[in-house]
Amino acid sequence: MIASFPWYDLPSVRWANDAIWRATGFPGDLDRMTPLEEQWRSEELLVSQACGLDLFLSGAQIQPVTAPVFDLDCEPGHYFSYFVGSPSGRTGAVNSLSSRSGWLALLEVCDPTEIVLTGSHTASLDALRSGQADCACIDAVTWKILERDDPESISGVEIIDRTSSAPAPPYVAREQNRERVVSGLRKALEDPRTSRAMDALIMDGCVAVDLACYETIRDEFSRVEERVVRLTPSAQ
Repeated sequence: MIASFPWYDLPSVRWANDAIWRATGFPGDLDRMTPLEEQWRSEELLVSQACGLDLFLSGAQIQPVTAPVFDLDCEPGHYFSYFVGSPSGRTGAVNSLSSRSGWLALLEVCDPTEIVLTGSHTASLDALRSGQADCACIDAVTWKILERDDPESISGVEIIDRTSSAPAPPYVAREQNRERVVSGLRKALEDPRTSRAMDALIMDGCVAVDLACYETIRDEFSRVEERVVRLTPSAQ
């Protein structure tokens, strides 16, 4: 059985993800070693997390089963990004080409002429601080965790604006495991013993979701697909 909570698994809050996992009652530990796409394609997958765009682009047989509710100023089950760096930035730092928060959100608020693929939001911040890039969109949950636990990582990086909100990255599972996973996650997130862990992850609970909830993100991608192709490094 494979289980992972890869979104927001920053070093300072790994203990919190572990605490929530233990509270589900499922056996074993969270997998932090196996590459995500390999996890998603495995017949042994029980639960993981994905970005909304991954549901349509990864080709994996994963379904969204529930989405976290974050302590953010937006609709429950949604999130947004902070546009940071230079308001006239031309080189964007992008964590992933399947990321709504770091990629589609960036194209919503600016028109970069080139991008630097970094692999994570924290690496995108490093790219800004080093001068390798001059703008980025950073997931608001990631930003708030870093702001609280590692303020040096955002030192000198200015928030210019916030993007529109979108459905939050869901917990995903194979369809046959949906009810089992939803039951375990709800049990964990409603357990008073996980309240400190949830605070650490900026979480208030979860909401039911299905694939239709993420079609707005697929539509966002369709509207900017030509710009995506033009800016993708491998396509240049």
